[in-house]
Amino acid sequence: MEIPQISYASTAPELSDNTRYDFFSRVVPPDSYQAQAMLDIVTAMGWNYVSTLASEGNYGESGVEAFVQISRETGGVCIAQSLKIPREPRPGEFDKIILRLLETPNARAVVMFANEDDIRRVLDAAKRNNQTGHFLWVGSDSWGSKISPVVQQESVAEGAITILPKRASIEAFDRYFKSRSLSNNRRNVWFAEFWEENFGCKLGMHGKRPGSPKKCT
Repeated sequence: MEIPQISYASTAPELSDNTRYDFFSRVVPPDSYQAQAMLDIVTAMGWNYVSTLASEGNYGESGVEAFVQISRETGGVCIAQSLKIPREPRPGEFDKIILRLLETPNARAVVMFANEDDIRRVLDAAKRNNQTGHFLWVGSDSWGSKISPVVQQESVAEGAITILPKRASIEAFDRYFKSRSLSNNRRNVWFAEFWEENFGCKLGMHGKRPGSPKKCT
């Protein structure tokens, strides 16, 4: 389908292939860039033996693949082991991952391309297995500056280095966005639904929220 798309968050490297995705554009760099940045950090820290950890799926696996490929081409960094977190982890899965990582104790640095829920559970498992202070975490933009993965387990996350693409606030856009209302934004077919959800109200007879306590203004 020839529908132009602009993404604010899709970072998979394959989306850079213009022969396949010529109607797709994005405003964030692909994962290959942050994989290079992560390798630069690992090299600068003098860590020449590291493990990788990926959430199963396009984001995690593509990110780790990019890191492994770049490190192979550059040289100087060996991959101890590459582990994958299943989409539907079984009970005890994260404890097994920590124990697997401990099989190569000299590879204390762990390069992670994982979703924030998996990151939280990896850190929790490390804490549970008394490994606070052992691992040197290098996290991708899915961790970035988020607080949720480290809440109540700050000690095991201490010293982690995380990546986040450069970002800036655009005042003109913020001004425009905040000025939108039901009266001046009728061309956006989802705006009324957003208004109901955001303010917990109902828009007349055709509202999407049955039994909502108040009428939208």
